[in-house]
Amino acid sequence: MGHPHGVFMNDIRTNYLFGFLLCTLVFVGKMSAQSTFLLEKVPSNTPDSDSIFLAGSFNNWNPGDPAFLLQKRRDGKLSITLAHVEPPFEYKYTRGNWDKGESDGLGKPVSNRSQKGGVGPLTLSDEVYGWEDLPNIVPIAKIKVVLEEIPENTPLDAALFLTGNFNSWLPGDPQLRFEKNGEDLYQVSVPVYNDTLEFKVCRGNWANVEGRKSGRARFNRRYILNEKKEQEVKIKVESWEDLSGTPINAYTIFWLMAAVQGLLLILVINTLQRPIPRSNQILSLLLLVFSLTLISRVAVYDREIFQWLPRLLLIPDFLYFLYAPLFVTYISRLLRSRDKGFQLRDLLQFIPFFLHLLFYIPFFLMDKGEFINLSVDQRFRPTFERLGGFAFLYNLGYWVYAQRMIRSYEVDSDNQYSSGSNVNFLKTVMWLKAICLVLWAGIYAIGTYGWIQDLDLAFMTDTLTDSLWIGFSLTVFLLGYFALKEPDIFRLPETQVENPLIEAINPPEEDAEKEQEVDTELKMRVGEWMEKERPFLNPKLSLPDLAEQIGTNPHELSRVINQGYGRNFNDFVNSYRVEAFKQTALDPAFQHHTFLAIALHVGFNSKTAFNRSFKKLTGQTPREYFEQGKEDQS
Repeated sequence: MGHPHGVFMNDIRTNYLFGFLLCTLVFVGKMSAQSTFLLEKVPSNTPDSDSIFLAGSFNNWNPGDPAFLLQKRRDGKLSITLAHVEPPFEYKYTRGNWDKGESDGLGKPVSNRSQKGGVGPLTLSDEVYGWEDLPNIVPIAKIKVVLEEIPENTPLDAALFLTGNFNSWLPGDPQLRFEKNGEDLYQVSVPVYNDTLEFKVCRGNWANVEGRKSGRARFNRRYILNEKKEQEVKIKVESWEDLSGTPINAYTIFWLMAAVQGLLLILVINTLQRPIPRSNQILSLLLLVFSLTLISRVAVYDREIFQWLPRLLLIPDFLYFLYAPLFVTYISRLLRSRDKGFQLRDLLQFIPFFLHLLFYIPFFLMDKGEFINLSVDQRFRPTFERLGGFAFLYNLGYWVYAQRMIRSYEVDSDNQYSSGSNVNFLKTVMWLKAICLVLWAGIYAIGTYGWIQDLDLAFMTDTLTDSLWIGFSLTVFLLGYFALKEPDIFRLPETQVENPLIEAINPPEEDAEKEQEVDTELKMRVGEWMEKERPFLNPKLSLPDLAEQIGTNPHELSRVINQGYGRNFNDFVNSYRVEAFKQTALDPAFQHHTFLAIALHVGFNSKTAFNRSFKKLTGQTPREYFEQGKEDQS
């Protein structure tokens, strides 16, 4: 039977927790059921004495309801926040009655504004371009839009229109129809009522709007007036969304090939060794995530798929905070502790990813049509750009961490194994990732410059973004190449150091070692053993193996080699192999053998390891060494 005081305290904690959760749910419910309407601009001829109201389905379309009066903020904009108002709803702005409702700037009524869906507190940013009772707004400028080029598959009888923020985005406005001017040019004059022009070209409705060269939906064209006079803007239509055909191009073919190779590589690396090492399991997960991401990126290039599953557009973003920790976990298991499962430290690395996932939940719950419209209009772009900037710094930090881990493994491996480290494939991958980081930084540098100078540099940033994805995709091809050429790289020997960063902060007591005198007798015994028994002929010779043969412990042997011979274990053993190679190459019995065959005969395990060690110890390549020997003899 439990203590009554404990039961009482448990009841208090339970009630407190329940009350806290209930208050939290109420607060979140209230927050999610409110909408803020922000009116950023009103027509220049709006009387200063007039008040502006919100009328909609949430107040029985009352055009002058005082409870829906917009208030002026410090920045001059008008806004109102309504509690318990959540989508779907329709609304308009008025100046107190329906005779003074908003128009398209030319006095023509506009359709109701609508909000079909959304999660959480909403902020709707709007502009009013005109009032029905005040149609004679004097435009601040007139712009001539010249259409220089249209796609070859444009129907011969197609009527081309301009639509934008100057006509409330009416797609088939007869006043904004392009007229033929010469053989290949079309033009239309546009009255502009504010200094920023946003527009698109269409063939009469939103189903026939212009797209990118790839056929994907393009964001709004944007032009900022520099002078208040008639100006000319020249544009080209790259494609029509409804006539774009296949989404396959050079980029998408490359990404699909990388995705397929990633899936095949999963099969390859999981057949190299049984049981499957933990490192290969993590690499398989990384390749699976990356392949599915590439497939989703290619899928949204197709207009029909994008209209069906528009949120596939968000999937590639999840690599922001998922790829780096997965890759570092793979390196850690490959180089340090292959058979260990996920530790708490590993799981903590994925907290940013889960936070990112929570941040994106409202986008997945948003109405599909609204999501498509906001995506095409680049309304999400500022949020995604800030998130991508933070992700860049996050991945840069992980890159530095991975570099230190690989370098630490190289040092440890050279001190423990005669074959040295075989991490050239990781170095190549890291260089490729460095190039990707440079491209990533370039995207933000160019975007920032365009923002400061009011320039539309989207073409450059989009090209760099596609190039960045190609760089990431090359990682898969590199892993596939090395998997076929050197399958042993996916089962590297494990070193004894658990964490390179901890070792860097708390290094071993090297000073105490240096104060001890080298065991001269052990040093002589090591030299004699290497000369007589020639253990270096074993390509897999390790520090523990040699210590056992000589009859000492690895720590003492390592100290004798490091201090007595001034070398690490790898260089120490390879120095005997190089000398054996020199002698064997001059032996008449080996005159018809290649350098590589002789190198393998004396204990080297690869051509790369042999060439690297020979050049490091002699300062020359094998061919240069023997050619110089012939010259000295002559």
